[in-house]
Amino acid sequence: MKVNVMRRLVRGRVLLCAAFCILCSSTLKAQSPTAKEVFKAMPDSLLPYLSQNNRLDFIDFMESNMEAKVTNALNGKSEMTALSDRYLCLQLNEASRLQLRLLPVSTPVDSMNYIVCMVRTYGVEAQSSVVSFYSCLWRQLELTVDQLVTTDQLLVRPSTMTNERFLEVRKILTPCFLQAELSPTDDIISFSVSNPAVPQDDEIDVGNVKALMSFKWNGVKFNKL
Repeated sequence: MKVNVMRRLVRGRVLLCAAFCILCSSTLKAQSPTAKEVFKAMPDSLLPYLSQNNRLDFIDFMESNMEAKVTNALNGKSEMTALSDRYLCLQLNEASRLQLRLLPVSTPVDSMNYIVCMVRTYGVEAQSSVVSFYSCLWRQLELTVDQLVTTDQLLVRPSTMTNERFLEVRKILTPCFLQAELSPTDDIISFSVSNPAVPQDDEIDVGNVKALMSFKWNGVKFNKL
């Protein structure tokens, strides 16, 4: 009887140790980096005129509640405007902005629980965005948002506008560009259209036909809200 009890105790300890080892192994295999850690490791080729020292300075300034501006390699000013555990935003220059957001994944990628969604937006008046995805080790992924939305879908005729006027407004908005925006607080990406300046008499109608579409990340892909 005592032998059986001892055997059960030994088996229980073995199972407990095994469970602990599995838990430790899983923790090691699926790490959860922060945005600043990923940003520090960003290859220079992705931001060629910001050195690693520039990137470290951004983080130091933000953590010290200071204005996070640095002089880049082109002798211009770049500024980090937001930094949290999973999001950051850089105003690289007057006509270029970069956003990064760490998105959780249902299956680890490169042993990480997150991937990187990067949005680069170019332009001053008319802005156009490029969305790309990377592992947290900066391996580019084949994910894309190309099928999510088009500029045509973001131009919607209000019920109070005639079809003829709507076609006129669409001509005014040619060309227009797709602009993307990452949420600082949620796993959401939003799309809108951006265009050069329009005549003052058309500004209200132009504003009325522009729509906004948002998509939420579900661990695998973005789904429309």
